[in-house]
Amino acid sequence: MWIKQRGNKFGYKIILTIYQIIGYRGAKGAIWLVSLFYALITKDERKAMYDYYTKIGVSGGFFYYVSHLNQFSLSLFDRFVTRIDPDIFEIERVNINSFMDKDNNRILALAHIGNWANTFVAFRYENRTIHITADDKLKASIVEYESSLKHKNSSSINIINLKEGLKASIEIVHALQAGEDVAIMVDRLVDPKRFVEIEFLDTPTKFNKNPFEIAYNRNVDMVGVTVIRTGDKQYKLIFSDPIKVDKSRQKEEAIAIMAQKYSDYLEDILKQYPKQWFNFYNFWEHECK
Repeated sequence: MWIKQRGNKFGYKIILTIYQIIGYRGAKGAIWLVSLFYALITKDERKAMYDYYTKIGVSGGFFYYVSHLNQFSLSLFDRFVTRIDPDIFEIERVNINSFMDKDNNRILALAHIGNWANTFVAFRYENRTIHITADDKLKASIVEYESSLKHKNSSSINIINLKEGLKASIEIVHALQAGEDVAIMVDRLVDPKRFVEIEFLDTPTKFNKNPFEIAYNRNVDMVGVTVIRTGDKQYKLIFSDPIKVDKSRQKEEAIAIMAQKYSDYLEDILKQYPKQWFNFYNFWEHECK
């Protein structure tokens, strides 16, 4: 079952008001208390995370879970702060050559690992247009509030709302035809019948098939991209090596190979940053049943 979305527009307005009055450090203290509170009341989510901790190979007890929640809360907080003050954040780019080939567009593969919503900040100095697909689980009031905040350097970023169905599909095709990049979420199924099964953390796992199929059909490379919070106002943008389409193989086989390469890239990141996993529900039970 999906984790119930907690929090609301009013709560985030309070946190941002605290930030504007007493600064980043003061808001960070308030967020830790909120994380502790939610750790106490989210028993089902805590149990699901213990399963993840076992798979990733860490000894995660209650206070590890509190710290994990705090990492998520700080990333969400940063998501809103970047709409106000994006220039206060430092971005380290890893393996950026995978992205910098301006003669080719690509599909950027995203997952709920790290602060994916801050992708637009990480790309703010790149002279190219990026379309980010989103089926945001935040409540409508939070999304509305986030959209009302000032976005600096956001002219090169376009959000494609997957809930708009056919319109979203047309936007994706048009973007690729125009030689622009499209970022698509991979780790959650949009349609339970459209999946590709791979090995992820030594467990059979179903990923969203759509981005890999689009890459195959359009014959464009895929590049995994993850935005990791490494400290206060510090992020690391990590690119995978280009994931090539192999047209010499049958479609389903080629898609499975691409998906496994992306899965291996995610595993490497999680082994370095296990608290950056932000699927707070029983991921394997939900996606793989």
